[in-house]
Amino acid sequence: MTTASPDYLKTLTLYYEEEIEGEGYFRAIAERLDTPDHREKMDLMARVETRAAASVRPLLEKYGLTPRCADSLRANGRAQAAGKTGAWPVLIAEMQESFPAYMDDFARLEAMAPPEDLPALKELTAHEVAAIAFLDRESEGMDDSAAPLRHYLATGTA
Repeated sequence: MTTASPDYLKTLTLYYEEEIEGEGYFRAIAERLDTPDHREKMDLMARVETRAAASVRPLLEKYGLTPRCADSLRANGRAQAAGKTGAWPVLIAEMQESFPAYMDDFARLEAMAPPEDLPALKELTAHEVAAIAFLDRESEGMDDSAAPLRHYLATGTA
């Protein structure tokens, strides 16, 4: 087994925590949307965040890492969502603009990782690929824009 660097362990914990926050964020947005289709899509995004966190949870256990309290993290996500206003297309456009930068973050995490951790980290990265595919499809008005999210939930791959 390769030794994990302190930077890797710190980043792994942070990214896990951010997925839990993301779950709270998307659930809070879903709750306030009026359109059932939009609510369902944000609920799917929340479920994708939950799955992504679960994919790397065994790595935290492997290294004896203790993330912050999940309830607190979800509350932080909900608080972040409270500051988001605007119509559905604006929300989608904002996410579509910001999410691709996360791909670089996940690539850096994978580059730091011991090789045996890569399968779980690839699943973490795949959640972002699925989210970006959804956002692209949604902004283009494609039928079944949420198919990439459902595929990720079913397989853990993009």
